[in-house]
Amino acid sequence: MKEKVKEYIEQFKSATQHLDPADARLKKLDIDFVRKLSHIIEMHPRIKSGKSKYIAEKALLIASALDRGAEEKTDILYGGLLIQLGKINLPAKLLTKPFYSMSIVDKYRYCGHAVDSGVLLQELTQFKGAMTLILHQYEQYNGQGFPDGLFGHDIPLGSRILSVVSDYIAYLNGSMTGKIMYADAALSQLMIRKESHYDPEIVGVFVHMLRGATVDELKDALAKSKQLAVATERWRKGLVVNTRNKSLRPSSTIVEIALPQLKFGMKVDSIYFGSEPYIRNCIADQSIIDNVTALTKTYGKNPIIKIFLGVMA
Repeated sequence: MKEKVKEYIEQFKSATQHLDPADARLKKLDIDFVRKLSHIIEMHPRIKSGKSKYIAEKALLIASALDRGAEEKTDILYGGLLIQLGKINLPAKLLTKPFYSMSIVDKYRYCGHAVDSGVLLQELTQFKGAMTLILHQYEQYNGQGFPDGLFGHDIPLGSRILSVVSDYIAYLNGSMTGKIMYADAALSQLMIRKESHYDPEIVGVFVHMLRGATVDELKDALAKSKQLAVATERWRKGLVVNTRNKSLRPSSTIVEIALPQLKFGMKVDSIYFGSEPYIRNCIADQSIIDNVTALTKTYGKNPIIKIFLGVMA
């Protein structure tokens, strides 16, 4: 199988070496080459068939939801389709052993297939972007990954996307833990490891996508997620938001209410989570109500809400 892959790569290099990189024919040949090469790779008896196509399709949807450009999406598509290329150099025992059961030495050898992919296609410069994404697929969001220990957004976005989708499949089919998982269990593994292994924003988009969200719905969910992240950060730092201040009647009676009683237009004295202030001296609008509701669900804490009795904006 290794020889067949290398032979096909050499045939493609020979057939296209005289074409101008800007030639539209070359771009058509590129995608045909990638698709066929992906198919040849998955003919290997110990490499999961269909995994690359699934990863490419889901990764491309996530990239679309994140409004990435055409060139970057092409790199992500090619990266997904060729994500298993370097595995043709791995011994059979590493292709069949669950990742969690491997020794540290074997884990490094296994992850090394990401490096081997770039070596195999190093002379085909049009795939350099895709090979970079494959190279960094095992980086971790906390900087503890392979091969360069990149941290957070220093990891290429495409690599962060491929990591989430690829590991989800690995949890599903048992190649990560040795046990096949249902979808909810596999997703829970991603949720547990977001912010340590995975970009939390990408995990969030992926979860919504698996629940059937369209690209437009994913974009909307992403916008709301960013709003919640801002609200959460304000709460964690104990910041009081005063941007919506209005003159309130000092003589008004202040009463404490439950979250379901908080309505649009109410004049809020303060909202606290425990001893931490979230917002004070403002008019309740829908964004405030939505953020407080989301924070309540996320942290499992009931807010302390005090309003001016009988006063509406």
